[in-house]
Amino acid sequence: MKKLLILTLFLVAAFAINTKAQTVYASSKGEKYHTADCKLSGDASGMELADAKKTKRTACAMCKPDEHLKDKKAQCTGTTADGTQCKRMTSNKNGKCFQHQSK
Repeated sequence: MKKLLILTLFLVAAFAINTKAQTVYASSKGEKYHTADCKLSGDASGMELADAKKTKRTACAMCKPDEHLKDKKAQCTGTTADGTQCKRMTSNKNGKCFQHQSK
């Protein structure tokens, strides 16, 4: 019982830390950072918004990640077809983006 409680507390803490940092996407050679669903992101990998700004990257003018992230509070809790967590951000109370909403 004690192990279960500790595991639960650890998972809650990890989830809280994960949702606090805003994730944007940028390629290693790119000068811009993007949202997860931007068509210009190409082979970009995820990084924290603060790290992207530290490396002097600027926001994509097409997807406008700075504006997009203001109203999006947390990463979607839905699962993609390949079994990974959805990369979209959402402000829905149920934690799911538009694509993972129940129909």
